[in-house]
Amino acid sequence: MTRSQRMARSAALIATLLCSALAAPLATAHHSAALFYEMGARISLKGEVKRWNFRNPHAILELDVKNAKGEIEHWTCETSAPSALRRAGWSQDSIKAGEIITVDGVPARDGSKLMRITGVTKADGTKIGTTGRTDD
Repeated sequence: MTRSQRMARSAALIATLLCSALAAPLATAHHSAALFYEMGARISLKGEVKRWNFRNPHAILELDVKNAKGEIEHWTCETSAPSALRRAGWSQDSIKAGEIITVDGVPARDGSKLMRITGVTKADGTKIGTTGRTDD
């Protein structure tokens, strides 16, 4: 191997290491849903849609739910990225403010009014496509 070949090989190795070091924070930036949600538990909420935010990084549904005492609780329901949801049949128009829907999912670990969506059913029984995933 000539000196110029060794130098080219060393430069390629250094460039690879540098790129790996710069990309590492990006790989750790995305979190597992298991950090925030009780993946073994399941809940179902019926309520009125207040807001449907179909935007990255995760679509968010805000839902008003009547508890056992008849009081309104404000829930935030998170789901996948719009790109994954579109492949499963969702769209910006899938859910409208004012609709009564049932949301199935997993509750937050900290007991807050937060859940990860695994499925949505409209008042007429129509199911909105789901990714079936709770891990992204």
